[in-house]
Amino acid sequence: RMAQNGTTENGVTGANGDGSPPMSFPQPVKVQEIRHTKIFINNEWHTSLKGKTFQTFNPATGVKICEVEEADKADVDKAVKAARAASQRGSPWRRMDVSSRGRLLHKLADLMERDRALLAVSCGYNGLLTLFVSRL
Repeated sequence: RMAQNGTTENGVTGANGDGSPPMSFPQPVKVQEIRHTKIFINNEWHTSLKGKTFQTFNPATGVKICEVEEADKADVDKAVKAARAASQRGSPWRRMDVSSRGRLLHKLADLMERDRALLAVSCGYNGLLTLFVSRL
């Protein structure tokens, strides 16, 4: 039987008393170097059109993480225009054969799965997105 502090009682190991090793706790994600703080539009990093930034903080500690570019309506319009152009006939994405597009989407999924713990922590830090991760 497992004691409340995670040790075994009466010589029995495992969370279920079946001899299996005790469940491990998730390990903390190491602080990563902030590499990208600009706005990503049309496969390029951009400074906001008005040059404004805002600070983002770790909500648990109140410590400043970094400053990021602040998009306004003009930046959003620029991103929407680029996204619409990417889906138009004749665009590189539309000219690409289906199997190549599939490979790119699978690569993106693989990278997101590889970095799921970091994505979950990053999204939790900035409060912009709640990401539920089934397995860490």
